[in-house]
Amino acid sequence: MTGLFLLWVAIFLAAAAVLPAACGEGVVESPTPATAPSPTAAPVVGPASQPAPSPSPSAAARTPTPGPPSDTPAPVEARPLAPVELEPAFPGIEFDRILEGFDGPFERVGGLVEMPAGEITVVPDARGYFLSHATNDAFVAINRLVGAEDVYWLREPVESGGRLWPAGAIYIRGRAGIESGIAQLARDRGLRFEATAIEPDTDAFMLNEVRIGLWDRYGGSEPSGWTRFILENFEFPFEIVYPPQLDDGDLADDFDVLIFVDDGIPSRENVRNREERGTPDNVPEEFEARLGDVSLDETVPAIREFLETGGTVIAIGESTSLASHLGLPVSNPLTTESSGGAIERLPREQFYVPGSILEVEVDNTHPLAFGLGTRVDVVFSDSPAFSLDEGAAGVRAVARFGPAPLRSGWAWGQERLEGTAAIVDADVGRGKLFLFGPEVAFRAQPHGTFKFLFNGIYFGSAEPVTLGQE
Repeated sequence: MTGLFLLWVAIFLAAAAVLPAACGEGVVESPTPATAPSPTAAPVVGPASQPAPSPSPSAAARTPTPGPPSDTPAPVEARPLAPVELEPAFPGIEFDRILEGFDGPFERVGGLVEMPAGEITVVPDARGYFLSHATNDAFVAINRLVGAEDVYWLREPVESGGRLWPAGAIYIRGRAGIESGIAQLARDRGLRFEATAIEPDTDAFMLNEVRIGLWDRYGGSEPSGWTRFILENFEFPFEIVYPPQLDDGDLADDFDVLIFVDDGIPSRENVRNREERGTPDNVPEEFEARLGDVSLDETVPAIREFLETGGTVIAIGESTSLASHLGLPVSNPLTTESSGGAIERLPREQFYVPGSILEVEVDNTHPLAFGLGTRVDVVFSDSPAFSLDEGAAGVRAVARFGPAPLRSGWAWGQERLEGTAAIVDADVGRGKLFLFGPEVAFRAQPHGTFKFLFNGIYFGSAEPVTLGQE
């Protein structure tokens, strides 16, 4: 047995030594400064055998990127992010990468940094308070205040107190006693509230309390569990909903918003590939109401009814196949029709983007993108993209891929993404269906895209109003 064990160890070590070269691992730095178009010119990722110039100080920190899924030697242009760089990119923090030494009046930070104290500006006879939409913790304020207070999103830019508030800025109408609540938020979350003596005269969305249902299944869905963690941390009220409850219909009696994460709603080709997760014969009686899966013949009609009567559905990743099930004028350009007529993903020789960071161009005047910049990094992991039928009514692209979206990782065939939509807002009857192709809540890590999810939760039921008319 000892000899067999040592043989397996030897095989493992030999494989570890040759596998990187066999996979074409290697990072090649960007062109020299004399030829690079800018200081942030994209490095080239290619086979390890490709000659490389002297590495920069950051090269050792970078994670090697795997080579192409076939023997094709052509390199792919990319900008791999070092681990220390990738983490700030996720929360949406803007930063500059400095590769040369520098000095200044700096102090070394040890341990966790305390959150800066929040602030409330004071004016006589305050009519209300402005709050930036740019921070995720603004949704903690919304979740605590909505229902008890009048909370709005401005639909147009407004100037107040010498500051221009962009579309999407949050306005909270003042009333007696509101100061204690926002003071607590300023202490808890470091938020800054700016008082105004004049209510803005502008169009706005009035937010309503929402009843949120988060899909899950017996045995647990990992994406659903991470999304639950996010909702809890930002104080969204929600309950877990299982397929049998969805199949019962009349969903509008219990929910205003339904969230289906990546593995919630199967595509047609994946319906038959789903594993049986338990039967009444081998599951305790108290868990029988959780059995089953989303089905095309029972669950999807119930979801359609929910949408048509005014509900909001948020679909992420594979669950965006709901658009196809509902017959919407949206298709996935990353699929192809097989000889047997089945819709299948493009083969990896044509398109392969596993767990990479891509950039999307965002229409941040759309309520789904309030609080975001015009360019946002997203997690793309074998995700869908969307083509909208020409002239399609009631369907709008909120974010699109540019010509070379790869920011970090691997993107074989990324040119197929150019011009396709990453995020879509679709009308279904009186309701709203929001399609998020990228993993906007991936393992609770990409804080920079949480607002897509958070905005979707409130936007569907928000009421258009005009402020300043009293």
